[in-house]
Amino acid sequence: MAGPIRVLLADDHPLVLEGLRYRLEAQPGIELVGEASSGEELLSLAQALAPDVVVTDITMPGLSGLEACKILHDTCPEIRVLVLTMHDNEEYIRRAVACGAAGYVLKDASAEQMVFALREVAGGRSHFGSGVSRVLLEEKQERLTPRETAILKLMFEGMSSRDIGEALSISTRTVESHRSNIYRKLNTNSLAGLFRYAMRHGLVELE
Repeated sequence: MAGPIRVLLADDHPLVLEGLRYRLEAQPGIELVGEASSGEELLSLAQALAPDVVVTDITMPGLSGLEACKILHDTCPEIRVLVLTMHDNEEYIRRAVACGAAGYVLKDASAEQMVFALREVAGGRSHFGSGVSRVLLEEKQERLTPRETAILKLMFEGMSSRDIGEALSISTRTVESHRSNIYRKLNTNSLAGLFRYAMRHGLVELE
């Protein structure tokens, strides 16, 4: 992009803001245009200053960073949002993506990693740390259809493809096709891999 990357920081901890300011002010091509300590202030400053990127924490008083991200995504989609947080919880990661965040970086990332993420997001790309990428990959792989889920449950009951076909009123060939898709989607070629998925999602229970 032409000119420096204009950045708005948002975090309710003054020491964190000070640390972010220290990291970014020394970086060429980055201009800090404002700082917010709440979701409401973030939205107000974003509308007034029109930054290229908002770097925001998740947990803030009042309106959270994710709620502010969703509003920005809906009203000012040209403003990119990079979530910078200590939360590596899967639910937070998925919520951030659903709210329109272009990136998600943990606060223990190095200064180089954070600046790289910021430049990627400002350039119109997405950036997620390695641990975050793993969560998103698993989410993508584990999206089984209702039919595939039903077949997986019957597989763990010890039913053959023929028995499953009779139970679901479909052909054995169709069952085999679904089984192949299940293994492919979950990126495994073993029954143990399928079992781990089923356990995580409550499809089977240990007696």
